[in-house]
Amino acid sequence: MLSLLQLVCFALSLLSFISVFYSVGKLGLFLATPLQAEQSTDAFPNERSSLRATLFSLFFNSIWVVLFVVQHTLMRASAVKRFWQTVGLELAERSVYNIASSYCLLLLLKNWKTDPTQFRLWFFDVEDNKILWWVLTGAHVLSWIVVYGGSLMVDLPELIGLKHVYYDINDLAPPMSYKSRELQDYYQRYRHPSFIGLSTVLWLTNGMTLDRCVLATIWTVYMYLGWNTTKVDLQYHRHQLKSKRAELVQVTK
Repeated sequence: MLSLLQLVCFALSLLSFISVFYSVGKLGLFLATPLQAEQSTDAFPNERSSLRATLFSLFFNSIWVVLFVVQHTLMRASAVKRFWQTVGLELAERSVYNIASSYCLLLLLKNWKTDPTQFRLWFFDVEDNKILWWVLTGAHVLSWIVVYGGSLMVDLPELIGLKHVYYDINDLAPPMSYKSRELQDYYQRYRHPSFIGLSTVLWLTNGMTLDRCVLATIWTVYMYLGWNTTKVDLQYHRHQLKSKRAELVQVTK
């Protein structure tokens, strides 16, 4: 019979699963939605009122961008993980982290405001150019497929928190303990999949406003600094690729 702690953690893991897919879906729509001509301007605001509105919108949106980065960083700290261990909720740590990340992301999307006077760095009208619209849409769809495929390869159920609860219910050790030391070290440095895919959906847009540029810049720099892979990780990948190819050859014989 499941304990109360396991039931609570199982509910949190399900909420984590739903929250992650819902918030990422909303983010995908937000980033892929084309900018319309009347939503921004090519002229840099020179009047005081227009400049004030532009700077306020930029500052307001930057708050939510930084909030997501701060939450994403602080909740990974060793002190926070020790806190969950102290209160006996280590099993829910991954789920709570994902839920908090998802709702910080939803707060950003809900409160994001682009002023009509917002200066844009570039703009391509895709309403009259269906080929360009399909190119942008296809690139975004392909990038998210790459991100999703990468998530599966880095053990999506464990990443979301479902596997932690499943293993605990079946009296198994934490799922990470079954992985090799090299893979555990790699996950410490690079847990999210596809830097190129996420960078593509951040920067590939028909209209790049200042606030969208701030969003793309902060998150791209954050990913670059946070995903500090080493030569050891590269050698590990090469070894695994060689092993998988050898296994595939044996299977196909």
